[in-house]
Parts: sequence; structure tokens; C-alpha cells
Amino acid sequence: MKTLGTPNIDFTRFFAAAPTHQINGRTVDANELMNSVSMVSMKLDSDNVEYVKYLTTEGLNKKQRLNFLRDVRAELGADLFELSTCNRVLYVGFNVSCEELKSSVLKTAALTSAPFDHYTGIDVWRHLVKVCSGLDSFILGELQVMSQFRGSVAWHRKHGLLNDMNGAFFEHVVSANRVIRREFGFNQTTESMLNLATSALEDLVPVNQPATSIVLGFGEMGSKAVEVLLSLGQADITVISRSPEEAALRNPEIAAEVSIMTFDEWKSSNLSPNLIISTIRNKVATYDASNPLPVNGPAVIMDFSWPPSIDSTGIGEDHQLLGTEYWIRASHRLGVEWDYSSTIAKSEAMITKIQQRFMSALTDKTRAKFRAFMYQTLEALSEQWELSEHAEQSTTQLGAFSREIATWICNQNGPFALGELDNMVLSTDREINPTLLKRVANDVNETIIRINEKSTLSEAPL
Repeated sequence: MKTLGTPNIDFTRFFAAAPTHQINGRTVDANELMNSVSMVSMKLDSDNVEYVKYLTTEGLNKKQRLNFLRDVRAELGADLFELSTCNRVLYVGFNVSCEELKSSVLKTAALTSAPFDHYTGIDVWRHLVKVCSGLDSFILGELQVMSQFRGSVAWHRKHGLLNDMNGAFFEHVVSANRVIRREFGFNQTTESMLNLATSALEDLVPVNQPATSIVLGFGEMGSKAVEVLLSLGQADITVISRSPEEAALRNPEIAAEVSIMTFDEWKSSNLSPNLIISTIRNKVATYDASNPLPVNGPAVIMDFSWPPSIDSTGIGEDHQLLGTEYWIRASHRLGVEWDYSSTIAKSEAMITKIQQRFMSALTDKTRAKFRAFMYQTLEALSEQWELSEHAEQSTTQLGAFSREIATWICNQNGPFALGELDNMVLSTDREINPTLLKRVANDVNETIIRINEKSTLSEAPL
């Protein structure tokens, strides 16, 4: 059986095939899955606000959002994923180009153009990791977008906009996000707009100096605004809600500290607030030239809604509106405390490392399958060796020795001679009975020869 120098063992064919995933019983080529992904994205700034208003699903109810995205998917003829947050909107498509994706979105939104950024392949993954990790947010490291992302993926799957095969792509985004957040300590970062709102209110409202405040909406953001005002010693607070009874039930402790009325009641009231905070959500502005804000006298108006709930045409000359553009500028200033430039530079290098591991995981499936097979095969042989009358005191070493042999075989990146494997086994430093060691070498050689004669790994029995 001496074949030293003759490269008669070649297992490379077992892991030379295209890398694949098994998803719900379907075999999926990993590289094709990655290369099929396209994305169009727009991060909110003062130049594209008007476009984003038409493209975002923020402000739509669940039924409206579903109908809109179903129309986009039907126009596209492919799986679709959409994410809208307070500062971005993005669409991901599978097996389509960016131009096809963009065209379908614009047609459904009744637009002729929009300044989208385009991403394909691995760049889609990289950008989504940045988005979910809070590296591309108003507040660096914000937590809110990650929960929005995961919720959106589940929602798209539930409603048939995204199948499980394509949905698996987003699981790798979530995994990378965890690494980024752990490294930078982003898990301690408060939610973005809540953080921004709190800081702005604390700067604007002097502690214990009475003001008359109105808060539009009593959801999460509205409740937080009231909570901050109360902490600053404010007592004259009125909440405006479509349904005061339901609003009070959401947060009874805070509701007990304020007055709550409907929008119609506010219109007919004589309230003269110094401060108005809007957190309501609508597809279009609630207050504009056709429906002016019912406020007389000087007032600061803080609009935390997206899309904006108060248009500049709906306020008076003595009103100061702090809207979308103001919060964009404010968020950039808050980002300075994170040493923004160095954090982004470090994150780019980190994402590249994660990307390398990610692609390795995608493309190394067949090699991993071969490794698992080889370790199982050698482990089965070691169980037989342990029953030998010559095993003696070496019984506890045989399992470890089998893994050592399997590792050597798996580390061969090309053809090798049986003599090389024979020498590796027989030259071990482990204290194994010489007679048993010869049997080990013989069993390994015979097994390797049988495997080498098969055309596929599935044909090679354990």
C-alpha cells in the first residue's frame, strides 16, 4: 500500500461545488442569493424632504401600508422589503436591478423621479448593517431602528411580501448588528427621537418657571413629552387626542396629571399656550394653510412627527416652528459627543471583518459539510478501536486521536499521497499500543480509499 509521492487521494471535488443553503427543503446557491439583492435608499435631509414624504410609509396605518407595498411588489414581480423610519426610507428587491426596483416604487408612489442611492450585492448587506446598528442615524447608535427593522422583516414575511429564502438574508444583518453594538456599547444608547426630544425640552423649558403647554398625541412620544414637562415642574399641560378615553387608559398615571381633550374641543377653546409639541402621525400635514393651527399669540412649536404634522403655511408670524430641518441639525450636534468621525472609521474596518466572516459562512458550506462528515467517520472508527484488546490505557486518547487525524485530512487543500497520511498516523507521540496503532493506520487508509472512490459525499457511507 506504499504510494508515497503519488497524489492518489483528492477530496477537493467534495467541496468544489457551488456553496448552498438548505432553506425549507430548497437548495439555494449562496453567491447567487447575495448577488441578486438590490436596494434603493434615501436618508432624510433638507434637500429631499419633499420626496421622502411621498415614499415613506410612516404615517400610514397597517392596511394602507400593506396595500401600498403589495402594489409595489405586484409592479416589481419579485420579493420586496421596505423600511421607513423617522430619518430614512429604503426598499430592497430580490432578483431585480436597482433601476427596476426604483421604477416600481416611483410608479406606485406616482412620482417621476427621486434622488435614491443605489446598492447591490454585498453593499446592500453593509448598508443595512450600518442602518440597524445606528451608524447612519440622527443619533449615533440609536436603538429604535433595530426593533423597527426586525419587526418589519417579520411583518413582510407574515404578509407574503418576503419568502423565507430571501428573508434569511436579513438574519445575517441582525447577527452583524449585535457584534457592532456590543463593540461600541450602543446597547446603552437611548432611543433617538426620545433622546432628542428630552434634550430639546430641557434646554427650552426653564425648571419650575410656569408655562402653558399643549401636547398633540399621547402615544409613546407624547407620553414621554408630558413626562419630561412634569419633571421640569410644569403643571399647566393639556393633551390633545382623537380619543381622550383611550389615551387616558394607555398611561393612567401620567394622564391623571394633565387635561385631555379632543381636537375639536381644542379648536373651540380659549387656550393660549407658550409651547406646542406635536407627536401625531398622518400621511400629510394636519395643519397647513387650509387648516391653520388654532393658536393666537407667541408660541414655540416642536413638531416631532414624521411626516411633519405642521406645515409652515399653517402657523402665524409670531410662531417659531422647530420641524424636521431643525432636528436634523440638532442631531448632528448631539453626534459630536460620540467622536463621530473616528467611530465611523472604526466601524468600517469592523464591518469589513464581519463581512469576511459572513461571506465565508455563505461560501464554505460544502467544505463544512465535508469536515463534519470526516469527523463523524473517524469518531466511528475510534469507537471500534476502543474495544480492542490492545487499547489498554490508551482508550481515553483514541477519540482525541481520531479528531487529530480528521483535522489533518481536512486541512489538505489539494491531492495527497496515502503515505503522507500513513506517516502522520504512525509518527504520533500519543502512547498507543504499537499493534493497535498499525490497525488504526490500516483502518484509516482503507476508509480513505473507499471515500476517494465515490463521486459525491452522499455516496460515501460512514
